[in-house]
Amino acid sequence: MSGTFDLRASTATAVDGSPEGIERPRIALKMSQSALGRLKSGARWFYWVAGLSLANTVAALSGGHLPLAAGLGVIRVVEAVARKAGAVAAPPALAINAMAAGAFLIIGLWSNRCNQLVFGIGVVLYAADGVLLLPSRDWSSVAFHALALFFLCRGFAAGQQLRVLADLGQARPSAPIG
Repeated sequence: MSGTFDLRASTATAVDGSPEGIERPRIALKMSQSALGRLKSGARWFYWVAGLSLANTVAALSGGHLPLAAGLGVIRVVEAVARKAGAVAAPPALAINAMAAGAFLIIGLWSNRCNQLVFGIGVVLYAADGVLLLPSRDWSSVAFHALALFFLCRGFAAGQQLRVLADLGQARPSAPIG
């Protein structure tokens, strides 16, 4: 399956002329639309993570010391190493951090198109990144990771629901979403 869906009201046709036959496809259509909304909402968290992580990087490398709780743990590790190495390490640190944030941006783009493999990889990577924050005892960042993981997992589960509905013929593969 390509991971894209066409949710048309035309699936709400009567089966054997019974009123019950009309209601079942309409319920499936509403479920599909609801699941699609949760999937897109979950995928948008990858965008927030990428953007706020870059903001943390720019602030840290420009001398600021106001880390946002939403930043990636891997970026904080790179920044700490760069600070100890001195000014010469700033450009490589910025490049590494941009690649990490860019990876989450790309994961968000693919997840938004219902690519469940990429979405799942993104969830696992973000969970692993949260583990990096535990030694620092930055509980606000750990809490943000937990909140984001809740919504990421909710979006991933919605993608699985869409896949099941598509397999049942309630939603047909079509042009890319968004």
